[in-house]
Amino acid sequence: MYLALELELPADARLLATTRRTLGGYLADIGADADERADVVLALDEACVNVIRHAFPPGADGFLRVRVELDDAAVTLEVEDRGSGFDPLEVDLRQSHPHDVSGRGLHIIRALMTSVRLQSPTESGGTRLRMQRVLRAGAPARPRCAEPQTSAQ
Repeated sequence: MYLALELELPADARLLATTRRTLGGYLADIGADADERADVVLALDEACVNVIRHAFPPGADGFLRVRVELDDAAVTLEVEDRGSGFDPLEVDLRQSHPHDVSGRGLHIIRALMTSVRLQSPTESGGTRLRMQRVLRAGAPARPRCAEPQTSAQ
């Protein structure tokens, strides 16, 4: 089975619960096990929360686009915004402590997904995070992470 889904949502945390339930339901429909569903939904949630918290100036309206492609072998997620962007190398170099309440989103995503690619700024000035999780047998023992990439402005 193949499924593609694209959502454009206001950067509003109140909409994330429905987005998580929708993705979890589709993952269940294709036969992903409970651990896979939990990992993928958490990775999507972390990515969306990062956009809501960091992509737009306080009080500014913003949108995020979520694209999902599912099949029996893998799920690919892409979260994109047209916010302020950031330098991904600064985030990668920053050390986070296990007790920190924020600042660990990308680290969590990289731990949960098979591959992660981050581009910031994008051609439109925002950030694009593309992540994939191989489902069931065939997933590598450790996630592989692509190096962060920045676009020439």
